[in-house]
Amino acid sequence: MNNNENEFLNWDEGWVAEESEFTLLPEGNYPFKVTNLERKIYSGQSDKIPNGAPYAEVTVEVDGGEKGKTTVKERLYLMKKFTWKLTQFFNSIGQVQEIGQPFQPKWGQVIGTVGQAKLEVNSYTGKDGNKKQNNRIREFLKPAANAGVVQQQTFNQAPTQPTPQQWNQPQGQQGGFQPGAF
Repeated sequence: MNNNENEFLNWDEGWVAEESEFTLLPEGNYPFKVTNLERKIYSGQSDKIPNGAPYAEVTVEVDGGEKGKTTVKERLYLMKKFTWKLTQFFNSIGQVQEIGQPFQPKWGQVIGTVGQAKLEVNSYTGKDGNKKQNNRIREFLKPAANAGVVQQQTFNQAPTQPTPQQWNQPQGQQGGFQPGAF
């Protein structure tokens, strides 16, 4: 994807006309696809985040089916107090971790992955003083938690992992195979 939004336009040349494609989705659980990841360093004014904190700015395309699509940017801070959120995100996209065990994320494999997220509507006052709303990710959902709560699955996705309820159930007999019969 070579879409550089910061590319300058030339005074003496035209451009391709576009409309704003912003869609505000209602709160709920939706499938998403990671479309971008940028490694950044925080340099702002916050009581919670110290300057110099590394973070990943993850861009996800959220699919609301007939309600439309929207893009949400989420910051994943590489700080011990936010390992819960990192764990949520990586579990959501299939890089499953065992709680209490060391984990090495595969950052290079994040773009293009899919998962589920619980979206909320965020209300705020813009710099111009007007009241505004946007979507924000409240929670990244575990793959097992996705079963039964997905509104519409529209992204191409790899086969899902079995849920804990399915782990001890016998698998269907395929191709005449019978366990123990050789």
